[in-house]
Amino acid sequence: MPPNLPETARPRGPLGLAYARIQVPDVEASTAWYQYHVGLAPAGTHGDSVFLRFGRPHHCLELVPAPDREEASTVAAGFTVESPAVLHSLHDRVTAAGCQVGPLDESMKGLCADGFSVADPNGFVIELMVGFEEFAVAPAVEMPPIDIVHPFLSTDRFDESLEFYTRVLGFLASDHIVGSTSFLRSENRYHHSLALRRDSKFFVAHICFLMANFDEMMRRRARALYKNVDLPADMMNHSASRSIATYLFDPRHGPRIELCDGHVVFDPEQHETHEPRRMTLDPRNIDIWRPAPDDWAGF
Repeated sequence: MPPNLPETARPRGPLGLAYARIQVPDVEASTAWYQYHVGLAPAGTHGDSVFLRFGRPHHCLELVPAPDREEASTVAAGFTVESPAVLHSLHDRVTAAGCQVGPLDESMKGLCADGFSVADPNGFVIELMVGFEEFAVAPAVEMPPIDIVHPFLSTDRFDESLEFYTRVLGFLASDHIVGSTSFLRSENRYHHSLALRRDSKFFVAHICFLMANFDEMMRRRARALYKNVDLPADMMNHSASRSIATYLFDPRHGPRIELCDGHVVFDPEQHETHEPRRMTLDPRNIDIWRPAPDDWAGF
């Protein structure tokens, strides 16, 4: 049995986002798209699936062939966990909440030391693991991201989802946009490692990658413009995470891909004591550069 956590400790949540699994119509085309536009590099295969990475962790995206699909679908997200003790605690909490614990996907079973999966209230699969494999060095890629930060989930089961991610998995609320969105942080202390938005249906709205600096984000934006990639939300200044971001979108390859410069990281004391803000539902509380309270274009 793993060692017990201290009785006085706050139940720990996941450490941070490690990867997303995306079903795509054409794996070869999507691989090329992520290489050119995001700066990812191939990291091996599992059957016909392709792994992509930017740093030493084994992968940040898994592209799964789904030739019958016309558009891509993000079907799972994987989060690392600090230790076997925390993984054991999460397993106990998930079981106590009446959620069904499942195995990791076959593609992941040889790539980590231990882990399990659970479906959130939307049926979206969350994989939790320890001992994620890594490479000795990062790939030699021009302008790669430096981290994969969060998935942003739109959901028609917002209240149940917020309860699941905070009360069961142990994410902490950083900020709320009242009636709309909650930003949740994990143990890596990014302002948010997962976000939830109230909507009429469930879908993964975007996946965020953190770039090394503003210049490299803008150079990737220039590549997207050059190739006529849709930028549905361009040059946003986020009030919550204080990041500047652009969003690339091609439905054949996945959800919107946020490329951002900067993202607030709480210090250890803030992480334990921060009280989430309750912000008014106003586009300027999402993008402070918006000129008016009715400017919702691109959201």
